[in-house]
Amino acid sequence: MRLTVRGTPRRVFVRRVGQGPTLLLLHGFPASSFEWAAIEPELARQHRVISFDFLGYGASAKPPGHRYSVFEQADLAEAIIAAYAPSKPTVIDYGAIVATELLARQPESGAALSRCIFLNAGLFADRYRPRIAQRASLVPVLGALLARVFTEKLFFRTWDAVFSTEHPLDRELAALHYRALRENDPGRDIQRKLLRYIPERAANGGALRRRAARHRRTPHILVGHARPGVGRRDRGGTAQPHTRGRSGRIPRRRALPTHRGPGSCRRRYPATKPELATHTVAWCGGWSTR
Repeated sequence: MRLTVRGTPRRVFVRRVGQGPTLLLLHGFPASSFEWAAIEPELARQHRVISFDFLGYGASAKPPGHRYSVFEQADLAEAIIAAYAPSKPTVIDYGAIVATELLARQPESGAALSRCIFLNAGLFADRYRPRIAQRASLVPVLGALLARVFTEKLFFRTWDAVFSTEHPLDRELAALHYRALRENDPGRDIQRKLLRYIPERAANGGALRRRAARHRRTPHILVGHARPGVGRRDRGGTAQPHTRGRSGRIPRRRALPTHRGPGSCRRRYPATKPELATHTVAWCGGWSTR
């Protein structure tokens, strides 16, 4: 479907399932909304679930020569809320950059939020540690050369490095995300362009977090401190600036969750993304927003 973002109509892939209170699921880098597919059926039993591909990802538009921005992606999320959310949504973001911007825009934004949930998030930009391949891709000439040799095999290796041994990256699913990323990408350098979020975050992250911290009417929650690249100093006290915030901790493991069903979330603290999402939604279900 087509949505207008910053005055320009864009093709955006949107999926809507279920009825009830609205959940808006935001995917991470370098994936697409498909990474939520395993959890959507369960969440849809009691919720209206909306997921979509950000610009440049999955089946959404990849405009030639486009300069991607976290702030534009937040504009897209607001357009999704305005078009498809009949009630104030709970936003669940894996990575938290876009959700932090949405929270920082409250209450002036026309897209009011019920709750904001950050999964495996590093909110302190100065403590984020990009991986070597990401840093190399941001160097203009070197990045362009790397984009030419960025094969499916290399994509798998770089992404698999942040998955745990307990929950390794599934090759078939990685291949699906790789093909979705490469679809309609004639320049074959979309991943390098999307990495612009790293310097953009470094330049704006501190101010963005402070703006978000000042807004205290929307409850927000941080779950998971074991994300590779975040840095040890970012694993404690993250919720303190937010008087309506909560913080949770996942077991010590290098675990970026894979695409698994909710399974054991009823028996132990969740370790995979679907389990974590299910647990988190249940955890904040009775959380007052007044």
